[in-house]
Amino acid sequence: MVSRRNFFLMNCSGIRRDVLHIMGEGIRTSMKKIVMPLIAVLLLIGLCYTADTGHAAAANAPSYKEISTFADGKLIISPSKSVLVNGSAYVPVKFLNQIPGFTIASSASGITLTGSKGSGKLNKDNSVLYNNSNYVAFKTLLKLGAIDGKYASSADSLFIWSTEEGKTKSNSMLFAISKLPGTMGLAVGKKVYMYGHPGSHWVTDVQYSDNASLSLIMQNEAGIIWTLDLDSYENHTLYSPEILQGLRDIYNGLPVWASNPEIPDSPFKNMEKVTVKDFRSNPNNGNLEVIIRRANGQDVNMTIAPGARPGEYVNRIFYFKNPRVAFAINDKIWAAIREERVIVGMRPEEVLLSWGEPDSINDDLDYVVYGKVYLYFNNNKVQYIYKF
Repeated sequence: MVSRRNFFLMNCSGIRRDVLHIMGEGIRTSMKKIVMPLIAVLLLIGLCYTADTGHAAAANAPSYKEISTFADGKLIISPSKSVLVNGSAYVPVKFLNQIPGFTIASSASGITLTGSKGSGKLNKDNSVLYNNSNYVAFKTLLKLGAIDGKYASSADSLFIWSTEEGKTKSNSMLFAISKLPGTMGLAVGKKVYMYGHPGSHWVTDVQYSDNASLSLIMQNEAGIIWTLDLDSYENHTLYSPEILQGLRDIYNGLPVWASNPEIPDSPFKNMEKVTVKDFRSNPNNGNLEVIIRRANGQDVNMTIAPGARPGEYVNRIFYFKNPRVAFAINDKIWAAIREERVIVGMRPEEVLLSWGEPDSINDDLDYVVYGKVYLYFNNNKVQYIYKF
């Protein structure tokens, strides 16, 4: 026989999973692709692109992943990025004017690169065309020029150096990256948004000093360089433009029903039908927000707390199918749920819709506790309500 505790937990605690299943596993599956911890982590969604040919990708199509590029320790800030193609690094030919020792010559017969060790013409074996731009294999650059370097997977960045000073700077940065918590190294070389700091910022450098102190060197939209001391930056929360777009792609335009038990000081009526309008970085403080559109046209901006997982946050505070329809709730009980009341005759899932999960459950006496209110169940329905 199933205990009252297990019965209530199966019917009440798991109810949101049931609703998420009812709304369609497609949303849940999509969410799993973009949900990552925000604490000490850069949320990077959509940084892997497949070349768009205008047709369905072939099964053996190459895999493209955009990565950052540092030349002699300096980040190359550009709309173009180096890419990994099936795991091998390729550099935009246009970047060679920022990498010492190379010249480029274009002619009707093609593009020729010249370095201190020799020359070579771009061909299908040493180059790729990506986003309508020519890319040359990093291995080819190593053969032609007096350079060295390495790809750092912990930062999704390619480090190239042409001088001893550049090598020292690069290795210093690589060592500092290894000291960053979690996967925060993925922020290096990327444009990010930050809680507590308006606008977008490039992470141009990492510094590790006194065998303890970590800091990020940032460049804001105006080109101003500043230092983020990770020892004093309390939430360590960075997120990328890609996470915003990923959230938009999945949620924007979806009708949802507000779950007030999960929303402190909710501006909504419980189970109010609203629409996910957008996600944004707040222009005043950099906080990640979801914008909700009410039926009357009012927009409500809700801050996703630092350290929260944005997809899980949205899934927790909203239902994606009308719970009244999903659970065949009658008029009387639905009216009580809308008013956040619990009445005799409610099923566990209906109690959850009104008050959320209980503070405690008593197996022996078949009751659940919400603060000073005790709800006794019989035959899967509330039979008695006691207030102490």
